[in-house]
Amino acid sequence: MEPREGFEFVYAPDLKVVSDLICKTWARPCWNYDEGLLKLHINRPSGDPELAVGQMSEDGRLASYQAFMPFDVNYYGKNYRAVFASFLTVSSEFHGKGLAGPQQGELLELAQKKGYDLYTTICEVGAASNRAVEKIFAKKNLDVKIVNVHQYLAAVSQYVDAVLPEAPSGKTRVYASADEEAVKPLMRSLGGDAPLKKIVPDNDIGWLLIDRPHTRTYVFEEGGRIRAMANLLLLEVLGTEENMLNVYFDNVNFGDLTSEEQVVFLGDVMLALKETGYHTALMPAIGYLPMEAFRALRFRAAPRQLNFYIAHLKADALPEGIREVDSLFMDIY
Repeated sequence: MEPREGFEFVYAPDLKVVSDLICKTWARPCWNYDEGLLKLHINRPSGDPELAVGQMSEDGRLASYQAFMPFDVNYYGKNYRAVFASFLTVSSEFHGKGLAGPQQGELLELAQKKGYDLYTTICEVGAASNRAVEKIFAKKNLDVKIVNVHQYLAAVSQYVDAVLPEAPSGKTRVYASADEEAVKPLMRSLGGDAPLKKIVPDNDIGWLLIDRPHTRTYVFEEGGRIRAMANLLLLEVLGTEENMLNVYFDNVNFGDLTSEEQVVFLGDVMLALKETGYHTALMPAIGYLPMEAFRALRFRAAPRQLNFYIAHLKADALPEGIREVDSLFMDIY
C-alpha cells in the first residue's frame, strides 16, 4: 500500500508523539492515552510493535496513526491468529487529505503478510467508523460482520459508596508478583464458555497484572488459595472537571466464588478504590462474566452501544462463515 502523496509511512513511531496526536485530536471527553497507557496495550510481551503505523508529513509531523494488537483467539472452539484494531487517528490539521484509507490499508496488508487469520475491532453504534470498516473490507472483497452489540455497566462512586460495607472482608488484597503462578489458572480460564475469547499467554500475565500507575489488580484469597482476581485500569478523563478518574474492569475472573462471595469480593475492591478518588467505574457487559455482583453495587447499563466486528484476513479463514456470538471476552476500548 502506498501512503498518501506528500506523506510517508513510519513504523512503530514514538509513543509519546502518538499520545500527543491522540490527545490533541480526539473529541472530549476522552481517556488520556498517555505514553504509559499506550505501552500497556501495544508493547506487551506478545505484542508486535511493527503493527503500529503512522503517516508522516513532509515537514516531519505525525499526521495519522493506527495500531493492530495481535491476539490468539478461540472462536467457536477453534484457535485463530487475530488482530484488534484501535487508535485510528488523523490529525485535525490534515483532515480531508484522505489519510485514513492508506493508513488502514497498509496495516491490513502487513497483517496479511504476517499470516493473521482474523481482524477484529469495535465501533460506536451509528458512528462513521462503521462505514469506514465495511468499506475497506468491501474493497478487498473480504467478509466483515458485526457479531455482537454490547454496552458498559457504569457506576458513580457516590452511589456505590452508599451500599458498601463499613469494612473489608479481610480476604481481598492487592496482587503481588509472587502470586503469578497461583493466578495463572484464573488467567487461563478467562472468558469461560464464551464462543469468542482472547487467549492470554503466560508471558503476558505479569505485564498485565503488576501494580503500576494505570493498572491495579486484586485477588480474593482464602486458606492460602487465590480463588478470584480482578484486574483494572485507572483512566484519566480529559475534558472533564479536574480530569476525573475512571475505573475500568479489564480482566475479571470470579473463579469458584458463590454469588454472595462475588458481591463480597467486588465490595472489597470498590472499598479499596475509594482512595483513588475515582468518579465512575465501568465494566464491559459482554457476557463472559455474571453481572449480578456489579448490579448489586449499583452498576447500571450505560446508554452508549458498541458494535464488535470480525473480518476475514484470509478468504478461507472461516469456512462456516462469520457467526454472531451472544458473549465474548475481548479487549473493549
